This record gives sequence, C-alpha cells and structure tokens, in this order.
Amino acid sequence: MAVPLCLCPFCPRAHRHIDFILLLHPTEIFKPTNTGRLIADVFPSNVYAFCWDRTRASDELLALLKDENRLCLLVFPVRGRPERVPRKLYEHMPKTSKKITCILLDGTWKQASRMFHLSRWLDTVACLQLPTQNVVRAYRLRLSHQENYLSTAEAAALCLEMAQELKNAAVLREYFSVFNMRYKSTSCRV
Repeated sequence: MAVPLCLCPFCPRAHRHIDFILLLHPTEIFKPTNTGRLIADVFPSNVYAFCWDRTRASDELLALLKDENRLCLLVFPVRGRPERVPRKLYEHMPKTSKKITCILLDGTWKQASRMFHLSRWLDTVACLQLPTQNVVRAYRLRLSHQENYLSTAEAAALCLEMAQELKNAAVLREYFSVFNMRYKSTSCRV
C-alpha cells in the first residue's frame, strides 16, 4: 500500500485460545489483496503459515496435524457436497481439552476447492462447517459469485465467534475493515 495509507499504525495485537494454520496457495502469497496475513498480524503467536503442495506437506505441518494435544479442523464448506473420503464434520465448535487448530485454505475459492479435493494428506482431518445464515460479507476487493464465500480473514473471525471469542473476532473484523478501506483508497490514488 502507499505509505500514507499503511496499515501498520492500526494493527492490533491480541491473544486467543485457538490456533490457525494458514495453508497458502503458491500464487496467493504475494497478492496485495490477501487477507490471511491480517490474521497473522493480529495474532502473531497463534498462527502457522505453510505453502500448499498437492502431494505432500512439510514435516512441521504434519507434526501439527498429528499432535495428540490438538484438534485440527479444516475450515471448508462440505455440507451438501459428495466427498471422496467420509470425514467427521462439526457444525459447532467442539468442546475439548485439546488445542483447537483451524486450518484455513488461503487462496481464491477455485484454488481452495482444488486444495481441499487434491490434498490426500488432508483426508483424515475433520471439517468445521461455518454458519451460512446471517453472515455479512465485507470483502469488497475480490467479489465472489457465491454469497457464502468468505475471505480468509472473515472465515477466521467466524471461527473465533464459534469458539466464543467474540472480542477477538471483533478485533479481527475491525482490522479487516480498515484493510478494505485503506486498500480501496490506495487503488483510487493512481
């Protein structure tokens, strides 16, 4: 962004009880409209980021997925879709003593769908179904043809709400709102 519109002065810091894994599509990493990095800005000690590979995951990512003290949940809308592999589906944030870790597929919706369907190493991970009713989409930089398609930051905020971390969800949404406004202003200043 242009220096006068930089987000840095507005970046809040917060701590939450759940972790996030950002699984980034390779073309998404350097896009200025990427919202996954906003999650890492707000919650730097609770976010792990990995570049997606169709055939294998890094050893560090696999260790997180196999950690017996974690409950990893892949955030992806699977309701009503036939799946090649049956998996556990949560419609509410589960009550558990384990560390909840939400895996967010960070890319366009087409890319995220490919990541979900082509990553055999994710087949054993349960899915978390985000609510679809009364969800307000605020991402204006990349519009989707589907009303229930959310940006990565919006999906993370919904995960936080489902975990009853309402203050943290509000902090992330506010930072996301500033990002939208500032980025839109930058593109108008050409």
